[in-house]
Amino acid sequence: MTLDFDLDRYVRNSKAVDLSGVAWDDIASYPVSGEEARCLTFMMDIETHTVMYARDLLATRAAFDPEITAFMSCWIYEEFWHGEAFSRFLGEAGFTLAPDREKVHAGSPYPTKTARNERIRRALGRGVYTGHLVSMLGSALTKEFIAIQMTWGAMNELSAINSYQAMIEKTENPVLRDILRRIIKDERRHFAFYRAQARLRLERSARARRLARWAMERLWAPVGTGLRPQEESDFSLVWLFGDGEGLDRMRRIDATIAGLPGFADATLAEDARRRSLERLPPHRIPQLASDWALAHAGVHREHAA
Repeated sequence: MTLDFDLDRYVRNSKAVDLSGVAWDDIASYPVSGEEARCLTFMMDIETHTVMYARDLLATRAAFDPEITAFMSCWIYEEFWHGEAFSRFLGEAGFTLAPDREKVHAGSPYPTKTARNERIRRALGRGVYTGHLVSMLGSALTKEFIAIQMTWGAMNELSAINSYQAMIEKTENPVLRDILRRIIKDERRHFAFYRAQARLRLERSARARRLARWAMERLWAPVGTGLRPQEESDFSLVWLFGDGEGLDRMRRIDATIAGLPGFADATLAEDARRRSLERLPPHRIPQLASDWALAHAGVHREHAA
């Protein structure tokens, strides 16, 4: 058992995010900007496709670890419901998404956005199989590969937490703030598991520390990169973290990851922010958000940004 994460407690208490009492009917009474909706759509796609990352993870030595597989059994389920929560929020806010512009509401059957999710997965094409094979090969070559995966997962979960916190600070919609706070509680537990596993494996192997540091600095990219077009990833990162407060938040992410063995002085988040700003200057965000909102607004939409 990992010393600083109570896996037994987590597994016993795992459940779909608690959305009881969410004021769904109030969503349309408050503004939802184009920036928020576009970013939230990106987040929804990431959460909904957690199963793709899990599939690659289970093709490696991680599949033989009872603790990791117990965690993943609950993690995939919880992430699925995060995606559905965002899907319903977007629907109640009046946004419809390609390819079928499905209208999601309280009575919609689950899962929602099946046409969208199928199209996203098919669009990944060879990359799906290439990533799967790379994971298998990396695991076959070194038993330290799990340390890389756990570090990668810790960085992704920490990034998600901070992205949701940043959106809470930016949005004027109290219902969205409520939903995000509920989801963050799950993400904190996910991060705690990955960090505990990463620390355990990095502490006991100098080779694992070297490989993980190399992989994170040269191969890691913000969660969702590759799943969606680069502009989608850049848009979310620049809008959420492109200002001075965003830079401070990214530096705090790096400071947390720097607490892992072998990651002293790592600047993964700050470097990712810099690259996104080089590709997508902040002055382009408002127009991109406005164009996106107009393209995805449903017939009852009142607050298109």
